[in-house]
Amino acid sequence: MRQTHSRSPAGHSIIAQVEAYWSDQRNGAAVPARSDINPRGIEAALSHAFILERVAPGIARFRLAGGHLCDLMGMDVRGMPITTMMDTDARVGLVTPLEAVFKKPAIAKFSLLSPRSIARPAINATMALFPLTDSQGDVTRALGCLVSETRIGRTPRRFALEDVQVNEIGKPRPQVYTNGAHLRLVSSRD
Repeated sequence: MRQTHSRSPAGHSIIAQVEAYWSDQRNGAAVPARSDINPRGIEAALSHAFILERVAPGIARFRLAGGHLCDLMGMDVRGMPITTMMDTDARVGLVTPLEAVFKKPAIAKFSLLSPRSIARPAINATMALFPLTDSQGDVTRALGCLVSETRIGRTPRRFALEDVQVNEIGKPRPQVYTNGAHLRLVSSRD
């Protein structure tokens, strides 16, 4: 029987906590500032949380990363690009939703899968990215959360993108991508 731990109430609860905190920090703005994010506000989710910095189009690196991400990779991921956690195909598929987070801005939610192999159980995971502004007011940071609830096994673990949902701030309907051989758009904007 295939387990889908990322879809468990606990995983959704952690991401919901981070999203609620991010939303509370907006204070009427479309996107909160990075300086408004206080780790105490997401204390229960800290091991799953991270901050990304956009360094070039389609490239963002970890500025801060919780212990769960480091455990998945078997090393400290600070300073590394987020694509380090993805398999080869997912690295390409991550570019469009990642750019949407920074450019539209948008919230992106991902269903991830690290397949089973020797000494590695299959891991289903959920990741969410929430845009943040820098000190100049530009969206160059993102608050993220990655939750998996399966034994990690041998590291590093890399993930495939199963589904991606991108919800532009202020728009009622998200764009949803699903994985066939590659991600494809299932429903588009209004």
